[in-house]
Amino acid sequence: MSHHQHPKPFINRLAQTITLLAAILIVLAAIGSMILVLIGAPTGFALVGGIALLLIFPLVMQTAIAPAVTVDDTGLTLHPLYWKSQHIGWDDIKAVKVFPLLPSKDEEITRKYAVGKQRYRAAEGIMLVIPSLPMQYRIAGFFAGERAQPVIALTNRAHTDYDTLLKKVLEMTDTAIHDDALLPSERIPKEKTGKK
Repeated sequence: MSHHQHPKPFINRLAQTITLLAAILIVLAAIGSMILVLIGAPTGFALVGGIALLLIFPLVMQTAIAPAVTVDDTGLTLHPLYWKSQHIGWDDIKAVKVFPLLPSKDEEITRKYAVGKQRYRAAEGIMLVIPSLPMQYRIAGFFAGERAQPVIALTNRAHTDYDTLLKKVLEMTDTAIHDDALLPSERIPKEKTGKK
C-alpha cells in the first residue's frame, strides 16, 4: 500500500480553501443579483448572476481533479480535501489516458527560472476515466475533453512519488484501456532505465 498526497500539503490546502470560499462567494453574489432583480433592479443583474454561476464549474473542478490517493492491490482510495473519500476498484477504471490539462514545457518559462533549470521537471500526468464517480468529477471530465465522464488526474505536480504511482496504475489496469500515447518506453521513467 502506498499513499500519494500533494508534495506541498499546506499550499494545496490553502489553494483549495480559497477556491471553495470563492465558489461560495459566487453563489452568494448570484443569489444577491437575483434578489435585486426581484425587487426591481434592471434585468441585467439576472444575466450577471447567471454568468457568475458558470464560474463555479472550474472552481469545483479544482477541488476534485487531483485528490490524494492510496494505492493497494484492490484499487485506489481517493482522499479529496472537501469531498467524501471513496474506494475505486481497478476494474472500475474504464480508460487510462494522458492528462491534457497540464502545461507544456514551452509554457513554463517562469517556472523553469523559479525552480532552476537543474531542478525543473516538465509536468507529467495521466487521467483515469471512472464512470462511478460523482458529479464533481464529471465537471473535471468535461474540461479534460471526456464529454463529462468522471475523471481524476494523477500528476507529478499533485502527487508525491509520481513515478511509483504511475507504474502501479499501469501494472494494475488492463493494457487494453491504456491510451496509445502511453507507449511502453514512456511507462518506465527515464531515471529508472538510465536513458537520457
